[in-house]
Amino acid sequence: MPDSVLISFRDQTTGRISDLLNDEGQPCAHSQSLLAYLAGALLDYRDEGVEFTPSIVLCGSIQGFLTAFPGAVSHTIGTAPLQGSAGPKILKDCAPLTSSNWFIFIERTDAETLRYGVFTYFRLPTAIPLQEGININPDQFSILIRKVSANTIEMRGAKSNILTLIFSTVRESSTAGTPVERFMASCCRDVESEAFKAYFARLLDRALTVSHGTILACSNQPLPNLGQEMQDAVHISPLLDFQASFSEFESTNSAESILALQRCEELLQGFLRCDGIIAFDTHGCVTAYRIFFRPSEGGGPQPQIVGGARRRAFEGLRALVDGGQLLSVLFRSQDGLTLQHGSADA
Repeated sequence: MPDSVLISFRDQTTGRISDLLNDEGQPCAHSQSLLAYLAGALLDYRDEGVEFTPSIVLCGSIQGFLTAFPGAVSHTIGTAPLQGSAGPKILKDCAPLTSSNWFIFIERTDAETLRYGVFTYFRLPTAIPLQEGININPDQFSILIRKVSANTIEMRGAKSNILTLIFSTVRESSTAGTPVERFMASCCRDVESEAFKAYFARLLDRALTVSHGTILACSNQPLPNLGQEMQDAVHISPLLDFQASFSEFESTNSAESILALQRCEELLQGFLRCDGIIAFDTHGCVTAYRIFFRPSEGGGPQPQIVGGARRRAFEGLRALVDGGQLLSVLFRSQDGLTLQHGSADA
């Protein structure tokens, strides 16, 4: 009887991480073990019942890494042996300190030890995010580990190598950002500023990453004109106008304009924590939230749809896009699946 071969998901993960480190020119068994631990821990890391989703940078020199980010500040929290067993202490000490603007660093001080702590940098609305800035200096060893959806961990190296680990049986598209970009194009159909479009795409991507599932809809007409299916809504007055706030920042570059834009971002995060659909117009504004889709009576037999209430609502909204009432609709499931229907040219 032939010998059986058992290959675990951990074996596959550590093997791919080893390849990534080799491609980045920094093979290290201890770093491989640490990255493998962090990849699994970040999927659902909680401390005292609170969920944290920190972005983590493993590097050879935190000061060298931060030269690419203006206004950067770092604080050392502790030291530990360079091995996988250091992972729990690093997260315990640092994860509660992180936020959308504070991140964890792990610095390999030598072949056997590491130093860890937190860092931040001056996050202007036009500043590049970590995932884009990681490869500014390819000669400076660094790897960014971050959770990009409920079941997906991404590792990006300074030499532009990317490893995506999907902890799910659901097959995801290799162009996961494309649905967000297409939806952004609808929301910015009547916007000329390319800088705002880039900012808005990053905003949506970041907001969706930390959400627990949502539906976004874009329309070029007021909600009451969309039919009885979308009558329930909490209307926002005045509109949450990201374009106006961004334009004010571009023209004045003042502290007040930065704070105004940050307040808009914070309120969008609040909308995402509510049930229902969030509506946008074609000028980059949020017009309403907590919208509930209610299929009209007597519409004939409905197709069988696999999924929960949110997925069924998305399929119903697709018909409104095809009928011209909506321009675009974006669906984000709790496990990270992202779908989009519609066109900015409609």
